[in-house]
Amino acid sequence: MPAPPDRRIVREVYRTAVLLGAGSDLLTVIGSWGDSLPDDEVLAGLAAWNEATAAEVKARIEHAGRASGCGGCSPGVAPRTSPTAP
Repeated sequence: MPAPPDRRIVREVYRTAVLLGAGSDLLTVIGSWGDSLPDDEVLAGLAAWNEATAAEVKARIEHAGRASGCGGCSPGVAPRTSPTAP
């Protein structure tokens, strides 16, 4: 007997996360969705993971800017190596 549609969706989301390189912390939350955790706890777990990951990525971007000598550059904007001609 096939799994109910909502469990099939969870399995595909889980598979997508695995293919994108998700760690066990995120996979545990996804795998518990609709099974052993209520929706509000899954939502809280996902929100917490997103916030922590966003902070980590921001820190890496800032560190990369400092390491490149760009200091206050915006992400993706290279520092100027010579003054702009008038």
